[in-house]
Amino acid sequence: MINQSTLDKLNAIAKEDHGNNKQAFKRVVIKLGVKPVKHFPKVKDKTGKTMKDESGNDLRSETSDGYTYTFSDFETSQVVKVVLDKLYDIKVMNAYLISGLGYDIRSGNMIFIDEDVKITEYK
Repeated sequence: MINQSTLDKLNAIAKEDHGNNKQAFKRVVIKLGVKPVKHFPKVKDKTGKTMKDESGNDLRSETSDGYTYTFSDFETSQVVKVVLDKLYDIKVMNAYLISGLGYDIRSGNMIFIDEDVKITEYK
């Protein structure tokens, strides 16, 4: 029989967020006019789970890791937010090919890409 301590450990492992829900994206997007904003990543604990404040909100780092750019998907007009390491010369109304790993946030009609991001002008 499995003791309670072992069950607790197994339950803790099962609840860990291993980032497995990220998916690969490759989209043609248009830069509309939204200015990039500094991105502050979520603070994670040693298991990789996002830490929360006393109000239940995600904790954010005090150090920026880049900038969040906002685009519109060419095919669907879905909002595509991309985290880039620095400010780039991205021109309004130009098309770009964006690829990387991120999340499809259907409730917000948005794609958020923040890992292995590659951007090239689409010609």
